[in-house]
Amino acid sequence: MKSILITGGTGLIGKKFISQLDFDLYNIIVLTRRKSHIKEGIRFMNWDPDNNKLDLSQINDLDTIINLVGESIDKNRWTKKQKLNIYNSRIKTTQLLFSKIKELEILPKHIISASAIAIYKSNTKEPQKEESVFEDDYLARVVKDWEEENIKFKSLGIRTVILRIGIVLSPHGGILKKLFPIFKLRLGVPLGSGNQIMSWIHIDDLVRMILFCQKYHNIRGFINAVSPIPVSNSYFTNCLSKKLGVIRYPSFVKAPAIIIKILFGEVANLIFNGKNVSSKKIENLKFQFLYKNLDDALIDFYCKK
Repeated sequence: MKSILITGGTGLIGKKFISQLDFDLYNIIVLTRRKSHIKEGIRFMNWDPDNNKLDLSQINDLDTIINLVGESIDKNRWTKKQKLNIYNSRIKTTQLLFSKIKELEILPKHIISASAIAIYKSNTKEPQKEESVFEDDYLARVVKDWEEENIKFKSLGIRTVILRIGIVLSPHGGILKKLFPIFKLRLGVPLGSGNQIMSWIHIDDLVRMILFCQKYHNIRGFINAVSPIPVSNSYFTNCLSKKLGVIRYPSFVKAPAIIIKILFGEVANLIFNGKNVSSKKIENLKFQFLYKNLDDALIDFYCKK
C-alpha cells in the first residue's frame, strides 16, 4: 500500500485534507513534535526540526509528500522572536525534510507544498499571475526562501507542486473564526480604506485542489490557490454581516488605520496589503471550483439548515 507523508497534518488545512483521504488506499503518516503514536488509523511520527531529528527509514512505499507545515502568521505580534518562529517553522522544517528524503534509497514520486500569495506585490490593479513580480517585504522574503527550499525536491526528480494559498475560509479556523465573535457583537466594519483586495479560497476547494494536483501528474510548478472572484475588504465585511444577520453600517464607517496599527503592530500589514491574485492557471488545467463567489462560500458556512 502506498504511503502519504504529511507535515502540518494537525492544522486547519491538514486535518481537512486527511479527512478526505481513502484509508483503504494509503498509509497516512503525519509528522508531529509529540511522541509517536497511532490514532484512528493514522500513524503520527515524531520529528524534531529544532534538532534536525527525523527518521523516515520505517516508511514503506512513500509515494507523496504533502508539506503544509508553518507557524500561523497572524497568531501573535511580529516580535523579533515571532518572526524567527515564522521563518524557521517553514524553512528549517523543509530543509530537514529535504535532507532526509535525499537519503532514501527509493524516493517519493510527488511533493505538494503550501506557499502563500504574500509573495506578490500588494494592491495591484491587475491580478497577479504565477510569473508576476514579487513584493520586497518581510513576509514576501519568508515565502521566497520557503519556495526555494521546496523547489529543491525537483532536483531529485520528484514532481513538485507549490500552491500559493490565499485567505483560507473555514468556520473552524483562520480569519472567519477570529471575526465571528466580533461580528456577532456588531463591531464588524471595513478596515482602513476598505478597498484592499482579498484573494480567498473555500477550504473545501483548497483540499480538492491538493487532491487534484496529487491525481494529475502533468501538474507541476507554482499554482495560485485562490477563488476566481476576489473581493474588496468592504464587500467582504458587508457580505459576512449579511450572512450572520447582524447590522451593516453605512459605507463611510470604517476602522481607522492608525488604530489597527496600534493594536496589531506590523501584523497590520496583512490587513492593508491586499493581494489581487489570478486563478487562471489552475482553471486552465480544468480544475472546477465549487465556490467561486464569496456569497456562496459564506452561505455554505452559515446559512445551511
